[in-house]
Amino acid sequence: MQLGSFSNAVYTFCDWIARLAYINLLWILFTLTGFVIFGIFPATIAMLATLRQFIRKNHPPVFQTFWHYYKKEFFKSNKLGFMIVVIGLILYMNINFLHFTPNEISTFLFYSSIIMSCIYFLIICYTLASYVEFDQSLGTHLKNALLITISSPVPSLFMIFGFAAVYFAVTYLSGLGFFFSISILGLVILSSANLAYKKIQRKQEKHSA
Repeated sequence: MQLGSFSNAVYTFCDWIARLAYINLLWILFTLTGFVIFGIFPATIAMLATLRQFIRKNHPPVFQTFWHYYKKEFFKSNKLGFMIVVIGLILYMNINFLHFTPNEISTFLFYSSIIMSCIYFLIICYTLASYVEFDQSLGTHLKNALLITISSPVPSLFMIFGFAAVYFAVTYLSGLGFFFSISILGLVILSSANLAYKKIQRKQEKHSA
């Protein structure tokens, strides 16, 4: 019995490794298919939606599932991507401007902008997770992501540490990034978001009891 359980665990682990590598390669392929600019957000949404199926213990065919979401969400995800990039550029230009404006107020605003950028990064991650989890408007995704970022520090810390762990792994293990970096980051995003959703659900159940 123990040997069988061990064999099943090894098989499940190897299956996940193979799927993560395949999904990572599909993300690269479909990002390039959209000439990067128009492909990166549809490919990212398709990756997260496909990973979400596996987290829920569904096992659809990987390529067909990825391709389905890529086509279906191509225009809407690029619209979301445009919003994300514009806000990000505004923050970036603001940080650059304040960095080269040496006075006490500018220094305070500079570090405030750095903190805002970190918060914005978390908002982006939660927005992407919300996009594949709920059928809502883009504005609602962004608003809910902001609320989750503010109200759920533990999942946010889990996400930050997860990203840091992937960064160090990719830095010190050559070749790992090409096969696993993006898909593992996707798992970190979805797992962190699920922690936040469960926390919110427990609060709602507590208030309704």
